[in-house]
Amino acid sequence: MTAFFSKKDLERLAGPRSYQRGVASVPAVDALGTSGAEITATVYGSEPWQVRLDRRPAGLDYSCDCPRGMVGEFCRHCVAVGLVYLDGPVEKTRSAEFIAAQREIAGLRRLLGILDREDLIGLLLDCAHDDHDLRRHLAARVDEMVAPGTDVNDTELRLADVRALTDPASAIPVYKKHIEARIAARNRRDYAEAARYLQHLKAAYQRLHLKSEAVAYIEGLRAANARKHNLLDELAKRGL
Repeated sequence: MTAFFSKKDLERLAGPRSYQRGVASVPAVDALGTSGAEITATVYGSEPWQVRLDRRPAGLDYSCDCPRGMVGEFCRHCVAVGLVYLDGPVEKTRSAEFIAAQREIAGLRRLLGILDREDLIGLLLDCAHDDHDLRRHLAARVDEMVAPGTDVNDTELRLADVRALTDPASAIPVYKKHIEARIAARNRRDYAEAARYLQHLKAAYQRLHLKSEAVAYIEGLRAANARKHNLLDELAKRGL
């Protein structure tokens, strides 16, 4: 089957950072298969994630059951599957070793899931006490989340993405605020961001079994901004 997308398409959909993470995840791709225009594969990460890529009139259709994929993002797992489809699998022995390690991590994740929050914190701090590199890495990640000068909106959205998995109702007002501010900025880049977070909003509503409210909100935005053709184009790219 002739490829219906390119590496540039993958990078455009994912963004530079997720694209590079996808490149690093290529060895974790397993069981790639095709049926007509549909491409499916498993990508081993913290869990085995199921990825689907397919052709649609407006471009590339995709899905992944990882947390980012569930809110409509073109995640690194989608990138990795696309790259393996375009370039072929990586050298077999390296891939097998990588997948074995990822399977071990997935099993560890399931075991850690049994622990409650305080036990997990205690375990992590015990490990960090004797591991300087881990301690430095944890400190850097915390600083990254709360560093002075960090964009408040960006931090708020990161927290909303976390809350959307367990308390979607609390994330919805944050998404709406961000979406409407981006639309008001009136430029193509902000319109693309608004469309991206509309997908997050839609997923949050779906977790609450309120799909009709998501549809009504999106249709209301489209009607109120009917003359903003660039915005409507960005919404169409996201299937909204």
